[in-house]
Amino acid sequence: MSFASFSTLPPEIIYIIASYLSLHDIAQCLRLSRNYTTIFTPLFWRVLHANTRFFCDDTDTPLNAFLNNKRHVQHLVLTNPHVAQILALKLQGEGTLRSLRVSFPREAESIFSMIESRPERSLAAVRKENAENFGNARVVELFLVRNWNLRELVLDESCFRNRDGSDAFSMVMAVCPIARLERLEIRFGRCSYRSSIAVASTPPPIYCMDDLLTLLVSAMEPIDAFGWFQNLRELVISGGNRHIEFSRLAFLVRCLRVEKIRLKNLDNVAMVSLGTALPHCCMLLTHLDWRGPWTGMDLEIAKLLEASQSGWKELSLPDMLTFGPLSTETLMKSVSTTLEVLKVGGWGYNQDVEFLEILCSARNLRRLEGPADGMASEETQEFTLWGYWAYEKHKQDMDRTWVLGPSMEYLQLRIEEVPRPDVVCRRNGGPVTIPGDLLSNTDSNKQRYKVQRWIYTQLGRLTGLQELILGVRKPDPKVLKRAGLKMDADLESIEAEEMLKDVYPLFIYHSLEFSLKSGLKLLAGLKKLKVLDVWGTAHRIGVKELEWMRKNWPRLREVRGLVSKREWTGDIEAGLANKDAVETWLARHKNGIGSYYPESISI
Repeated sequence: MSFASFSTLPPEIIYIIASYLSLHDIAQCLRLSRNYTTIFTPLFWRVLHANTRFFCDDTDTPLNAFLNNKRHVQHLVLTNPHVAQILALKLQGEGTLRSLRVSFPREAESIFSMIESRPERSLAAVRKENAENFGNARVVELFLVRNWNLRELVLDESCFRNRDGSDAFSMVMAVCPIARLERLEIRFGRCSYRSSIAVASTPPPIYCMDDLLTLLVSAMEPIDAFGWFQNLRELVISGGNRHIEFSRLAFLVRCLRVEKIRLKNLDNVAMVSLGTALPHCCMLLTHLDWRGPWTGMDLEIAKLLEASQSGWKELSLPDMLTFGPLSTETLMKSVSTTLEVLKVGGWGYNQDVEFLEILCSARNLRRLEGPADGMASEETQEFTLWGYWAYEKHKQDMDRTWVLGPSMEYLQLRIEEVPRPDVVCRRNGGPVTIPGDLLSNTDSNKQRYKVQRWIYTQLGRLTGLQELILGVRKPDPKVLKRAGLKMDADLESIEAEEMLKDVYPLFIYHSLEFSLKSGLKLLAGLKKLKVLDVWGTAHRIGVKELEWMRKNWPRLREVRGLVSKREWTGDIEAGLANKDAVETWLARHKNGIGSYYPESISI
């Protein structure tokens, strides 16, 4: 019987194995044998970062090695202009290059005119031509013209200026490959030698967009000459926190099939400019991934959210302090019709009415996400449901039933102001603050379970839910530093809670209990639930509840924030007994809580 060897494995398997190897490991494999050299040479040259170290040897050895293996280079990163100029002459359009990333630290004196000059030309004439016509932009142009098979292209501001400081953006975009390009990233204003180049002219007033619309209409005329991007689906624009020259946005008319756009570091003018241009150019746009830092007012945010003609399917927005009624009104047009994924880092000055309205309107929503751990600041407004207030609205014949259904997979929701008469004090023993809506409730013990069961009923319809995040998000480390805490402080400690109580509350005292007595059985339909997060909440999950979860939530892997001393009950002895019992139960179920995970075997 013959055994299979490494060399007999299919190429697909070898590529998977090689993806776990470092470049140094692959280089070692090249030296093992001729057969291994044949196998690993394409993998070694697949990604090439052409910086100054690429030609650190005084001989032609590195260049000759590249020339012999240039057909294997699929992903090229250029950071040195001199190296880029040499490679631009040597890559003669083999069609193997799939992605190109260019970011030069400075403008370099071109060597093209020296190489291509005739002997009879004077050195002065060569230098004059070099100064007038050549530079980083010319290098990029040659790469783009000779590599028509690109799938991904990343360019920054260092690629868009001629040596005399004039703008070369339109010229560079005119020669971009259009047939197969799928992802285009443009980083406006991102240039380390920015002070030495011409600064973009000041645009018209931010709400006077007539000039921009006129520009876009005029840009439609030469589109047949340059062509439009036939397969471009993803567009990434970074504004560098500066105005984007209006004339540069004309390239958007060639991006007819873009479906996803990612925006970074936009100023308020860029927000309105893109909000005006995108609906007229990218009519298939359905995905927006907007990353901070945030700038702009409510009206400007709303303008950008109007960029989709067909309605957003996925929205990812940063923490925005000025996210207000106008932005919310624009957002609701997609929430009630097309929106499937909504990620918001912070909701500004939105109130309880807007949050409840989203829960009652988002029929197609699959994911509702808020800030991640370590990303929230003192001013971050999370998506919050005020339990007692929402229940009273529902009782008053307003039908505040959530429309979220079985398609929901991920829900991050902060639930507060649930009547909890069993919470008698803070964790440090001090008096607990009663929320305003609960002060007027004369029978909080009776309302305690009614409110929770109404919320459980809404959650119980989310039968496809896999992650339910109801716990407090851990704050940005800068918040800890400003409060006088160490960066690695124990956030579960009472000391941390007290130091942050007026800045960033780490504990929700009027939260859901998740006890069987409060109506936990109403959530029996969440068979796909994998993660439950109740960190920093006054839950009453004990051994009985864990046994119920094991039976009814077979896929449940973990409950974050589970272990609790229940100091807020005022009964320390009972709280410690519950903590010990839960820890003992968890010791027997280290693999997971649900019945899908076998119990741990003690030796």
